[in-house]
Amino acid sequence: MSDNSELLREIEAYATKRGIALTTFGRMAVSDSYFVDRLRRGGSLLVRTEDRVREFMRQPFPARRPAPEAANV
Repeated sequence: MSDNSELLREIEAYATKRGIALTTFGRMAVSDSYFVDRLRRGGSLLVRTEDRVREFMRQPFPARRPAPEAANV
């Protein structure tokens, strides 16, 4: 089993800086809201998945969309 502690630290720092939950990070980065939890529990990680996560963190953070305005009735 490999040690993913450095990647976890980077993910946690990224999520903190962006103000997002770790589940949100996982969903945005690899379409898996349990991704970070599995890593913390010692889950394995494919090299291509790690590359995908690091590429996600290098990209500009997506801007939030404004909430749709309620229809005036």
